[in-house]
Amino acid sequence: MPVTVLSLVLALSAALEEGNAARFLGYIDKGTCREYAALETNVVALVAQYDVGSSVGIMTETRDGEAVDLKLDWLLRLRPSGGSPAVERRGELRARLEPRGKNKSWKVTVLEPASFFSAVVTR
Repeated sequence: MPVTVLSLVLALSAALEEGNAARFLGYIDKGTCREYAALETNVVALVAQYDVGSSVGIMTETRDGEAVDLKLDWLLRLRPSGGSPAVERRGELRARLEPRGKNKSWKVTVLEPASFFSAVVTR
């Protein structure tokens, strides 16, 4: 079954909920995503420090040749270990998905702002 834009976005969200930073980062094109290093740092710390609930929806989808530009509405529910109350974080993110490699599989080439996935929680 080919990966669709929606299924890739949902897979990113599911990887966060599973606490699987490596899987989340595997959907990102390390070579073209400017914020890859920040995403890697933030997502690894986030899933290490919190039980993450994640839901995401596509607000807008625009085709640009083979690429797809998305505006995402993302909600994170972050529950620290130790029974502290969960904190919610909601944001609009910009994403670009492009077919990559010889298989032309979809990869995320832009996911901004990377700071949305920061492990630092402000109340």
